Amino acid sequence: MEIHGGNIYKLQREGRKDILDYSSNINPLGVPESLKKAVLENFLLLERYPDIDYTELREKIGKYNNIPAENIIVGNGATEVLFLYMKALKPKKVLIAAPTFAEYERALKNIDCIIDFFQMKEENNFVLDKENFMKKAAEYDLAVICNPNNPTGKFILKENIFEINEYLEKSNTKLFIDECFIEFIKGWEDKTAAGFKSENIFILRALTKFFALPGLRLGYGIVFNKKIREEINNIREPWSVNAFADLAGKVILNDEEYIKNTEKWIAEEREWFTKELKKFENNKIIKVYETETNFILIKLYNKTAEEFKNMMTEKNILVRNASNFKFLDKSFVRLAIKDRDKNEKVIKAMKEVLK
Repeated sequence: MEIHGGNIYKLQREGRKDILDYSSNINPLGVPESLKKAVLENFLLLERYPDIDYTELREKIGKYNNIPAENIIVGNGATEVLFLYMKALKPKKVLIAAPTFAEYERALKNIDCIIDFFQMKEENNFVLDKENFMKKAAEYDLAVICNPNNPTGKFILKENIFEINEYLEKSNTKLFIDECFIEFIKGWEDKTAAGFKSENIFILRALTKFFALPGLRLGYGIVFNKKIREEINNIREPWSVNAFADLAGKVILNDEEYIKNTEKWIAEEREWFTKELKKFENNKIIKVYETETNFILIKLYNKTAEEFKNMMTEKNILVRNASNFKFLDKSFVRLAIKDRDKNEKVIKAMKEVLK
């Protein structure tokens, strides 16, 4: 089974066309027009190396987050930044709140490390048990939280993150927070853990999801610990962010129209799609888990996730079999949230598949 979203290229090689990809959580508004224009006007950037220090890019990202550029680490997607942080910190014992994104475990397997998981329980709708988590995490070198969490869509409030971090600081337990989906949270600027400016916290971000740039690979880290920042800079490869990714970060963060349109889209479609899915729930066909981001987790009662995925694939809709997430069984599926036209097609297909 794929560790991430479904393999749309495999389906295309098998002859399928016009596939709706609901297995990956990308903004349906597509690449910002501002970036398309900038790429055409700056095509000859390909003839030059990008700035090895990415000074202007880090300044743009810093301004976007209201923090100094010196606290920004950029990378070839969020995944590179994640792997760099783990290599720089070299924790001996790590606790990961799960079910969650698989790459944390993969990054930690590259170092000599004990990896344990703290279960966010289904009966609690996958909400993190804050008190027990922070008490358990105090026994470790590093605690990992995805916020908002993939695949459950749950978001931990800033005051709860503050309490967790304050508790962990006493035991010298570092806190890693993946905020790659935070921009889909209304008013995220006031809800991010970056506002604490804590040396104990490392924050992972990406431009992939919100700005629909998965093929470009641009991610960044927010770090206030000077020692860790210097170690990351010592071990990172030069020029890992290509010239167009560098350009993208300088352009799209200023695209206020695109940002506004995205916020309007997600607010409307998340509500509509959830409401339509709950109609299945009323008939005890599925269970819908409330989400605060651009994807939604469901549990199937009468089919396995793989059966459902195969039946939807026959209708040219690719969904995410979520049963390989830690602590999820064979009945869980994750669906992206797209625009109204695509969402209506998915609901129609589900009515036929789940009847």
